[in-house]
Amino acid sequence: MSVREMKKGQISLEFLFIFVLFVVLLTFSVRNITFSSEQSSDMLRIQVSEEAKLFANTISNAISQVYAQGPGAKATEYFTFKYLNDDYFLTKAFSMEGTPQLLIGYKNGTYVVILDSDNPVVNLNEADTAKKNYFWSRSLYAVDLSNNASIYAPNNTIGDYAGVFVNATDLPSTLRIIVEWNPDKNETWVFNSTSEELKINLNLGG
Repeated sequence: MSVREMKKGQISLEFLFIFVLFVVLLTFSVRNITFSSEQSSDMLRIQVSEEAKLFANTISNAISQVYAQGPGAKATEYFTFKYLNDDYFLTKAFSMEGTPQLLIGYKNGTYVVILDSDNPVVNLNEADTAKKNYFWSRSLYAVDLSNNASIYAPNNTIGDYAGVFVNATDLPSTLRIIVEWNPDKNETWVFNSTSEELKINLNLGG
């Protein structure tokens, strides 16, 4: 074998080594990116879930405050959204096919349900085939309003739960939550996207 042929063979082996190394690195990178994507999706769902729970808790706290003070009392809270009003975050976190929507209602405390318009179901618990999308916070005002769609506006009923029903993108960056106990008015939960307010009136037995 000539020197020239030996050099060609050496170049071929070096090229083959570099090519194999490139394929190995490429495969490793793709797997890492896929793994990171799955991890970020799971982390995002945790963050979205925490915000939904905090949102429910903020409303329940305002209701508890008004209920404790009695008729004529009023409280105002502000809630700033980071995830719940963002289509991209909700779609990614819950692997949605349709439009992200929210159902906000009350059953001995405030519940917030994150819904997919293509599959609007309430999942109270996590399962292999279902992701928990129901987040609840107890309040001092012990009453079940989950079966009375007429007090909510805009409203809808999903399964056994009625509530204020909105597309996620209709929520403002900061929502003003106004809770009062006016015995002269009916029990109501009204969301207004223009004024960026959720107004709630308590009326025990009203």
